[in-house]
Amino acid sequence: MKITKTSMISGKTNSMEINVSVDQYQSWIDGELIQVAMPHLSADEREVLYGGSAGGGKSYAMLADPVRYFNNPNFRGLLVRKTTEELRELISVSKQLYPKAIPNIKFLERDKTWVAPSGATLWLSYLDRDDDVTRYQGQAFSWIGFDELTQWSTPFAWDYLRSRLRTSDTSLSIYMRATSNPGGSGHQWVKKMFIDPAPHGEAFWATDIETGKTLAMPKGHSQEGKPLFKRRFIPATLFDNPYLADDGVYEANLLSLPEHQRKQLLEGNWDVNE
Repeated sequence: MKITKTSMISGKTNSMEINVSVDQYQSWIDGELIQVAMPHLSADEREVLYGGSAGGGKSYAMLADPVRYFNNPNFRGLLVRKTTEELRELISVSKQLYPKAIPNIKFLERDKTWVAPSGATLWLSYLDRDDDVTRYQGQAFSWIGFDELTQWSTPFAWDYLRSRLRTSDTSLSIYMRATSNPGGSGHQWVKKMFIDPAPHGEAFWATDIETGKTLAMPKGHSQEGKPLFKRRFIPATLFDNPYLADDGVYEANLLSLPEHQRKQLLEGNWDVNE
C-alpha cells in the first residue's frame, strides 16, 4: 500500500510504497511495534545503520528490532549507549515499550537486563571509552546495537564488538544494528562505512573504510575472495514518526536551526559535517 504524509508547516508531501496490508498498517498506527506488525520488513543484512533526520523514531526502532527474537531462549542481545546518562534515557524508553509488547517480561535493575518469558535476554549497557570493551570479553551475542553511532569518534568499539557476535543456535541469525544522526565526532568514519559505498536503502558488500575495497576471505583460504557480509543504510526522516510529524511543532523547531544543523537534523544530510 502507499503511505502518504503531508507536513502542516512546509506543506511538503512524502509518499512511500511498502508491501503491507491495511490491517498491518493500522496495527502500527495503533501503537504496535513495527517489528511485530510487519515482521517481513526487517532487514536481513549483517550490519545496518538506520539514521538521518532527528525525530524519526530511531531509538524506538532500535529497541523494537530485537523483539522478533524474544521467543528464542538462546537469544542474547546487547544494546549500548555512549554514557550512563544516555543509557538511563534508553532504559526509560524501553520500560514504556517492552511490558506492553511482551507480557511478563522482566527488567533486572542491577544487571540492566531484560529477560523475556522464554529466557531470551537483552543487556543495556554503556561504552564510554575504548577500554570499556573489555567488559564484553568472553561474551557472545547474536544481536548487538549501538544507539547514536556517531558519538563514538573511531570505529574501534564497533569493530571490537563484531568479534563478540556469535551463536551456536543455527536458527538465530547474527546482526549488528546502529542508529545515528549526521554530525558528531564519528561522522566521517560512519559515513565511509555506511553512507558512501551505495545508494541509500540498497544493500552492499562491506568495504574497508580506508581503501573502499570489499572485505573478503584472504588469500589461501578455502573460500578465497568471497565477500564477508553485507551492510545497508536505511534513511530515517521526521515523517517516519507520525507522533511527532503530524502537528508540525517539532518540524518547526528543526526549521529554526542554523543552516548546517537544519540540513543534518531535518534533511538528514550526511554531506554536511560540524
